[in-house]
Formats: sequence, structure tokens, C-alpha cells
Amino acid sequence: MPWRMSPERVVTEAGAELATALGAAARTVVRYGSAETEDFRPGRSDVNLAAVVEPIGFTQLQQVAQWYARWWRHGVAAPLLLSASDLVRSLDVFPLELLDIQARHRTLAGAELFGGLVATPEAVRLECEREAKGKLLRLRGLYLELAGSMSAIRDLMVDSRKTFLHVMRGLLYLRGAGWEVRGHAVVPAFEREHRLSMPVLATLALGSDDAAVAARFADYLAEIEALAAIADTAGPPA
Repeated sequence: MPWRMSPERVVTEAGAELATALGAAARTVVRYGSAETEDFRPGRSDVNLAAVVEPIGFTQLQQVAQWYARWWRHGVAAPLLLSASDLVRSLDVFPLELLDIQARHRTLAGAELFGGLVATPEAVRLECEREAKGKLLRLRGLYLELAGSMSAIRDLMVDSRKTFLHVMRGLLYLRGAGWEVRGHAVVPAFEREHRLSMPVLATLALGSDDAAVAARFADYLAEIEALAAIADTAGPPA
């Protein structure tokens, strides 16, 4: 859906209004993701927000729902809402998401709560494996559902790529590299570290004809299978 106000206004105002909506319950409100990097594409990229809320109950959820009724049509994703205990106790469940927020965020209101997060290597590896293998199974199933539509398969590849970039970031992190915030740099860094080639993940050109899309999907699956295999035994360099 096209944005209905300027991207600059959305990026500036949405988070401030979320903090106002939550009032004293907002421990912190941050903007994160592509809006904090050169990868942001107005009209295509979502604006991502997260808030640590205390207390977090149905009243606060209603407040955010009222705020979101105004902002969803302007390219703002539903915000990630965490309690203070969630912020610490979720590091063993979805460390990739929290490490990404840590690396690509700006605090808009309240305290800086995302800067000191530390995830264990095994938690990172487990989520990398779970995401890579789970999405691989999903890709196979969706291909069966979408096989008659090359444009839908192309969209599937582009949309799913975001998850696999996240997995690559996590696997690079396990190898001692910093969290790569630049989307275009993730695949080249991963290829160098693991000495392999992933040309479909690197490009995913949208201008391919139908025959090329079908062939590229086969190659795409092979690349994801290789990624899942790496995640299965990932760890620090020997």
C-alpha cells in the first residue's frame, strides 16, 4: 500500500506518538531495522518500532491498538511490545531479532535498554538452525501451492530472503564477525567466510522471465539447503 504521508514525517512522528500513547508505562521506545540504515527504501520498507512496557496488560494493548489504527496505512509495522522480563528472558528464544534491534536502533523515548544485551552462542545457533530449516520446509510447501504462478514464486523468493539474511547475520556473528547492518553486504561476507557462492541470494533480480524464475528457484532451494546444513553445526572458527 502506498504511503499516505511523506516517509520523513512517518519516521519522525510515529515513534513519538507511540511513546505518548503508552505514557508512563513506556520504559523505552526505539526505532530499528532498515529505517536506521542506508537500506531504507521509502514506499517499500516498513518502519519498525519496539517498546519495553511496564506494566504490559490489556489496557496498554488497547492504547497501542488505537495508535496503530492511525499508522498502519503509512508503512508502519505492528510494534514489538516487550515487558522488562521479556527483554532478558527472550534472549534464549529469539536472539537474532534482539541482536538485530541492538545493532540497528535509535532510542526515541525512555532509557537505553537494548544496548547491553548478550546472547549465548548456542541460543544464536539454535535459532539459526530453526529458522533455516523451518523456512526451507515452508518454501517447498509454498512452491507446490504457487507452482502455476511465476510472479508469485518470484515474490516468495524476495520476501523469504529477509529471513535468510537474518540467519546469515547470526552465523557470521558466531564466527566472530560483528552484526552486519548493511543488507547488501551480508551475502558477500557470508560467501567469503564460508568459501561458497550464493548468487541467487546475492541478487534475486526481479526482471527475470518466467523460465528464469523457475530455474532460479531450484538454485535458491539449493542455496537454502546449504545454509541449513551450515546452521546445523555452526560455531566459532577452529
